Amino acid sequence: MSRAGLILSMFVVGCGGPEPLGEVASEVRPQAVAGTSEVELALAPSEFHCEVMTEAARAAVPPPPPAIERAASAPRLRAVCPPGQVPIYHQAELRTHKAGPPLSPGLNGATGSRLLAGAYWYAGVLKPTDALSQSGVGASILFSNPAVYDQSDMVTSQMSIVRGANYHLVEMGLRKFWDAFPRLMISQWSYGTFNDAAGFVQVHGVYGPGMPLTSYYGYAVQQYIRHDNGNWWIWFNDAWVGYFPGSLWSGQFTSGDMAHFYGEVYSAQNRVPPLTDMGTGQFSGTWGSAYIHGMCLHTAGASCNYITNGWRSETNAAYYSLSYWNGADMEFGGNGGG
Repeated sequence: MSRAGLILSMFVVGCGGPEPLGEVASEVRPQAVAGTSEVELALAPSEFHCEVMTEAARAAVPPPPPAIERAASAPRLRAVCPPGQVPIYHQAELRTHKAGPPLSPGLNGATGSRLLAGAYWYAGVLKPTDALSQSGVGASILFSNPAVYDQSDMVTSQMSIVRGANYHLVEMGLRKFWDAFPRLMISQWSYGTFNDAAGFVQVHGVYGPGMPLTSYYGYAVQQYIRHDNGNWWIWFNDAWVGYFPGSLWSGQFTSGDMAHFYGEVYSAQNRVPPLTDMGTGQFSGTWGSAYIHGMCLHTAGASCNYITNGWRSETNAAYYSLSYWNGADMEFGGNGGG
């Protein structure tokens, strides 16, 4: 996205003062964060449908809200379904095999990680953790609308909690294919297989897998993944979205041994250089580049502790670069060779 476009997006989305909270479909209503505006999610009737909440969703008891130091500035969205129902967002089937987070730091080289017919490119931070007590991750991720070059390319800005070599994991963030806008990615891997959002129990009246992110361009949106009471819960902006049941992993995935915060580009044609934007399309360290702030790890309770001394993962800085200062913040992005 150009600098002018980013500024315009921030201006348009940020207009208006705080308004009353939107409705949440779950009967157990997550605590809201004060000081955010409320906007309407512009959707055509063909882009979603409403379904009655499942019994599991109605019975769900979300964890306490994360300990957030300051009020969120990103807007809330008004519910798009009647109370007691949740939206199912219509989106094209995945057009690529999802590679998952990078498996090792320092992926410096002339070409991206090869898989099937395409190549993956990364810029981000990995943090090894105590596998016995590390129960989640959190961060504020800047959302933008990156340009996607090829109809089979993909770009993400995301975080994940991982066990083993991508054997088990939960991830969330922004994902865009060759579409007009990015969507909210909430997905999981089990036993080394990518399953996207299969098995997710949604409790929120608007936030959900595949939700268009057009209302969030230019905002750094607070997100958390947290294991609680046997399930992996997802927090977006100001509320719990839902959870992946622990039964998807037969109770074997209760903590992670690696946390990931990164941008990813899939170049479907093995194109070198790749031409799809990562982040805002600006390289790290330049004005308007994408960033992830407040990268943190959950142990017990609502607190999420900022990381230090993470490992760098940068496939090729000439195409997508990373600025990281060994703390809890990073900048990333680039336009490949575009």
